[in-house]
Amino acid sequence: MTKLFSDTTPFYKANFHCHTNRSDGEVSVKECLKFYASAGYDILAITDHRKVTEAKSDKLLLIPGIEIDYTFPEQWVHILGLGMSGEIASRWNLLGTPQEGIDLINRLGGVAVLAHPAWSLNTPELMRSFRGLAGVEIWNSVSTLPYNGDRADSSSLLDVTWASGGELLPLFANDDSHYYREEAGVAATMVQAEALTVDAVMEALRAGRFYATTGPQIYQVENRDNAEIVVRCSKAESIIYYSNSPHSHGRVQTGRGITEGRYIVQKRDRYVRVEIRDAEGRKAWSAPIRVCE
Repeated sequence: MTKLFSDTTPFYKANFHCHTNRSDGEVSVKECLKFYASAGYDILAITDHRKVTEAKSDKLLLIPGIEIDYTFPEQWVHILGLGMSGEIASRWNLLGTPQEGIDLINRLGGVAVLAHPAWSLNTPELMRSFRGLAGVEIWNSVSTLPYNGDRADSSSLLDVTWASGGELLPLFANDDSHYYREEAGVAATMVQAEALTVDAVMEALRAGRFYATTGPQIYQVENRDNAEIVVRCSKAESIIYYSNSPHSHGRVQTGRGITEGRYIVQKRDRYVRVEIRDAEGRKAWSAPIRVCE
């Protein structure tokens, strides 16, 4: 039996994607920090475009970050670099490739996260080519109304990518705050870290000890010998088990205030990911779990 999380280590609430008026955000660094501290977050990464914004806070653990971007005729690619020094801004090549950007982030000691692939119109073919990502945003709060078309949720695109051989990646939910109105404070990446320090959080990100949410909590996901997936969570209206299989028996469990679910792995399944939905329609997502080599 393999557990996704420790039963005793605490979770911390994080947003790893937001912008200030040092790039294309509408608020100052001070206002950004004030918002996320008052919204109950423990960890924040300011990821202004093409620069590392320096900030200090006595209420939030700050992870220095950046968002680098590549523009192609048919799609854009945005990559978060978490745990960055200002050195990356001078070494990043606008005219290079996304893979070169991922490699640079890793060489400089950070973790690379693919941002909002549905919003960016990223293709499964391109995403299958990437190596060295620490995760991908399954949810991006600004990538829907009233600021964008409804592409906040990248889950279907990721399932297509993984079903066709893409690397299974842990999942982030981030606000990508620009306006600090409807989109801010919606999402969180819940990180299970040994301590609220930069080193401990970065280690947890590299190890994949986190899940994505817009409200519900995931307490534990167990893989019982690649035969059964068991999840414990906060009160939910449905627990859904997605995989590479178009159809699967027992994929959906529904009820009022359910807090545990079980799924029998099917012969076709190569991975299983868990999605929780609560009575308000909010969601939480586990990382995809490999169930077949």
